[in-house]
Amino acid sequence: MKYRLLIACLALAAALTLSACGWQLRGAGMIPAGLTSLHISSRDPHSPLVTELTRTLQSAKVEVPENAADATYALVILSERKGVRTATVNASARVSEQELREEVEFLILNRDGKTLLPRSTVVVERVFEYNENNVLATRDEEQLIRSEMRRDLVAQMLNRLRQFEDVPGAPAP
Repeated sequence: MKYRLLIACLALAAALTLSACGWQLRGAGMIPAGLTSLHISSRDPHSPLVTELTRTLQSAKVEVPENAADATYALVILSERKGVRTATVNASARVSEQELREEVEFLILNRDGKTLLPRSTVVVERVFEYNENNVLATRDEEQLIRSEMRRDLVAQMLNRLRQFEDVPGAPAP
């Protein structure tokens, strides 16, 4: 009985300590308060980036309508670029590390078509060890890293939504 009480007190103390220091779950608070609907426009509406962005918005209870007229704001993805380059080589002049790069260019419009956030670019780069003796595992690792990079791109794009308050005459989300 005393053991359970001690565990409960420790759990309560840990929860109070974490809440007092400002700790929160990763991704919590990414969406600006008041943002209720956002239309996403892209050349490829089924790209992994659009899918991740839609999933993130919907999990935060933001409506993602198919029609731009039904949304308060529209996020227009102008281009998505991916790249791979050799970052380092070993003594045998073989690839030792690769650098992955993902870049998204986008803008944000309000319901009237007025540009709230002009053409912006977000970029994520990662370096990982390339193992030429285990190419399949290396490709799996690359896919995992690219998935993480997409989450980072989405976080950067949603962070730009918070800049609306700084745009003169723009309605705050």
